[in-house]
Amino acid sequence: MRLPTTHAADATLLLSLLFATPTAAMLWCDHIQAGGQKFDLSALGGPHSVVMSHSIRGAAINTTYTVDICRALKKSGDAKKEEQCPNGSRVCAIRRKGDVFEEAIPLAGDLENHGGYALDPEVTRLSTSDSNSDSQKEGVRVVMKGGFYKIPSHVTRPQRTIIEFVCDEKRNGTEGEWNPADDKYENGDDPAEGEESFDGRSTNPLMYRAEGDDGEDDGGDGDDETPKEVQLGIKDDPSLIFNSYEPLDENSNIDVLRLTWSSKYACEKRGDDEGSDDQPSSHWGFFTWVVILVFVGTAAYLIFGSWLNYNRYGARGWDLLPHGDTIRDLPYLLKDWIRRVLNTVQGSGSRGGYSAV
Repeated sequence: MRLPTTHAADATLLLSLLFATPTAAMLWCDHIQAGGQKFDLSALGGPHSVVMSHSIRGAAINTTYTVDICRALKKSGDAKKEEQCPNGSRVCAIRRKGDVFEEAIPLAGDLENHGGYALDPEVTRLSTSDSNSDSQKEGVRVVMKGGFYKIPSHVTRPQRTIIEFVCDEKRNGTEGEWNPADDKYENGDDPAEGEESFDGRSTNPLMYRAEGDDGEDDGGDGDDETPKEVQLGIKDDPSLIFNSYEPLDENSNIDVLRLTWSSKYACEKRGDDEGSDDQPSSHWGFFTWVVILVFVGTAAYLIFGSWLNYNRYGARGWDLLPHGDTIRDLPYLLKDWIRRVLNTVQGSGSRGGYSAV
């Protein structure tokens, strides 16, 4: 049965949407292409966290930012559903006041089915970025969207996460890492006590910059000062660093979490390794070298022996080769050895002793 033209066009459009949309929304952490370079960040997959802490009237306020660049965050078995970000979240912020849960905010992920947006990732090679400050860096910037935050007036603010993966040959990317499964955090390193007020540009109570981010980290008694905060575990020199969480400069209605992640996996490939996965490895293994050395040694022995037999004994033909008789008889010796092995195997399989009557 032939479909009408209109129905056929609708079917084609539906199929194209089904197959094209998921591809555009996916972020393959093992195959990130940016500016002619491929980055494999799969070794940094799984949940990784930074914890920011500050004090308000003597109470510790801790916010845990957990990110998984390869897949959606998986809820722990004993975690309460209302204390977690929705399924599909790639980045989640959980705020606690002491041991008391306050809120969870999905900052990025495929969250269209939960009131948010599509992940819609963007990748940029730092050295080819339009920013002059990035031109000297080596690595890749990954922008993940899809997050949302519903403020008390029931207005939804879009959320984003921007992670700069910076090349550092000496780091795996997991140094000084905070345990994401631990919800009870210690107090920060002497966080300053301030008034319970936040950045006036947003009603999101998580808004703040890292200490020293803008040179104004002393806190203050004014109502519009952000309380001083610190990243827990910073003395362990972590590879994953919190930069800021604040409204986007170009659009103050969008909140952005910014992180810097130092790792050797953010380093660019060079020379023959650049580009294709099908390039053979330039490093030979141990057994390859053994085979090469055995071959070269055997060839050298035969050549030197043949030269010696020619000059000393005037040998010709098979007589040139050292141990020529043995080499000439080798096929027959091998044939006899195989026959002997077969006879042994057949003999061991035969039944000996008396036959039953």
